[in-house]
Amino acid sequence: MGFRLKRVFSSPVFFGTLLLILAGLAAAVVGACLKTPYIASTTWFMFAYIAVVEGALFAAITTSTLHKYRLALLSLISVGLSLNVAHIGTYINASVGALQALGAGLIFVEITLFFWVLVLGSGPGTYLADLCGTGADGRGNALPVAEVSMSRTNYRQTMGSVARSSTAAGANNGVSDYYASDLTQSMVSGKPADAPAVYKARALYAYDANPDDPNEVSIVKDETLLVIDDSGKWWQVKKEDGSVGIAPSNYLTRVMS
Repeated sequence: MGFRLKRVFSSPVFFGTLLLILAGLAAAVVGACLKTPYIASTTWFMFAYIAVVEGALFAAITTSTLHKYRLALLSLISVGLSLNVAHIGTYINASVGALQALGAGLIFVEITLFFWVLVLGSGPGTYLADLCGTGADGRGNALPVAEVSMSRTNYRQTMGSVARSSTAAGANNGVSDYYASDLTQSMVSGKPADAPAVYKARALYAYDANPDDPNEVSIVKDETLLVIDDSGKWWQVKKEDGSVGIAPSNYLTRVMS
């Protein structure tokens, strides 16, 4: 899951809010440095904490792992929100200009943190999540959660149906064995599991395989895979490490070569 700076720029809303919080934090730090004797020690801690949280959010966006650490980041940002609001009233009402600037900078920080709480607290498929890319591919396309859920149901119905047919014909393996069988993979796909790839595909989104379904494979956003079979809503793919399994077709796009 490589670092790509362009992922920040691909989400204009997050890029804009990152700039806003940087500007607010910079104004607050400058104001604090100008009137150091008036600054409480907890204020410096708050500056450091917010900087760390901003760095963590930046790292999650640039490595395309925001969907994995969304709840952890939400908790960290919520703490920063509480720390920040406790200091705003202290400095914004001061009679010293530098301290007022500090308070004004913290207001910008507070607005941004509050916005991030709303965004990260919104699940995939919601307007805010899709707008900001927490549930999208960076271009504003929502993760097709409902379609994937439907696809898995259809796939399991198909697998169960074929497995019951095999059992009726005298096979001694159950549905669980069927999932791991190369022979039945060939029955579903129409091709042997080690057949040459039809074409290459790129992952539009990251997908974590269902731990209860050993036939699925996890994919990483922008990962290139070899498509062995593209019939149905779940495609059989081969990863660079040689592992073969199924992945939702609406998470993949063909790479034109």
